[in-house]
Amino acid sequence: MAKRVTSFDVAKLAGVSRSVVSAVLNGTPGIGVSEEKRQAVLDAIRELNYQVDAQARGMKTGRSYSLAAYGNVTNPMFLQVLEGMQAACAAHGYHVLLYPSGTAPGQRIEGMLDLFLQRRIDGIVALDRPHLVNEEWVKAVREYRLPYISVEGYPDETDIPSVLMDYEESVRRALDYMWSRTGLAPVYLELHHGTPLGYGDRQRRQAYVAWMTSHGLLPQVFSEIDGSWNERADFWRQWVKERRLGSAAVLTNWSRGAVYVSRAAQLEGIGVGRQLHVMACDNTERINQHMFPAITSMEVPYREMGELAAARLLEYIDGRRPVQDKNGIWVTAQFAERDSVGSNSDSLEADV
Repeated sequence: MAKRVTSFDVAKLAGVSRSVVSAVLNGTPGIGVSEEKRQAVLDAIRELNYQVDAQARGMKTGRSYSLAAYGNVTNPMFLQVLEGMQAACAAHGYHVLLYPSGTAPGQRIEGMLDLFLQRRIDGIVALDRPHLVNEEWVKAVREYRLPYISVEGYPDETDIPSVLMDYEESVRRALDYMWSRTGLAPVYLELHHGTPLGYGDRQRRQAYVAWMTSHGLLPQVFSEIDGSWNERADFWRQWVKERRLGSAAVLTNWSRGAVYVSRAAQLEGIGVGRQLHVMACDNTERINQHMFPAITSMEVPYREMGELAAARLLEYIDGRRPVQDKNGIWVTAQFAERDSVGSNSDSLEADV
């Protein structure tokens, strides 16, 4: 068998001490490493094909160099959060351990705590629902001082830092844009699953009503149950016809709503982006850009939120941020201008 390469070999080739090699690999606090020495160590690692002994490293540092990602793997929002987590972890030599949801709450808490107490993970990032606060989980996080960051959850819980988006601000920006482009008073289409609206959708509706009122316009909110296009195509075609949307603007809370209205309108011979102007408040399924016409939207940056959550968690773990600092992280929606919102001149030409 070939002789195993050690950190001593890396240090010798790079012309540095082993403590410098350790500092480069582990981000050891208190040891300053110049960029020249850091690059020399990285070059030596590549040349020698040096592999860190994960078990020995963990015994020395008390870390697993893994973060758990908790969420529903069939949820496109969680998959984008996971994508961002992976980017942040890769940049710091960490791995992501996927912990899918689906188990009973008690089993979930016990399972993740066991992983943490056994030093198989150093912390957890989860995509939570703000209206589903788990008090038992909050208690466990406090008791065990578990490094935990929530994406979209616990906006009112001071002990759990969260990565949150300002939904009200995103709707105001959307309405300002539609009004400036079309001069039409937008109606609001709100999809739901037959359950009480979540935090984000409540914020969106409130922002819409407030904006319309402040502009002296009558709010028009249409709340409809979501369902597959194949099952409800006739419903949406009738919905478009009954509301006479031949010259109108529609803002939807979910991207699917914009897709349904756009498809139905075109089947009824209504030009989207010319006669009917459609905009979505998210792009969760990443389909807006693939529609024809492509749908303008204010997009929730779930990938960025996952990256920010993992980065904050690593700051706690590495000691670069005091654990007492539980301030939330706020992000803004990403505006994507596409073809489904035209201009005043487009609407006039279509009427002619």
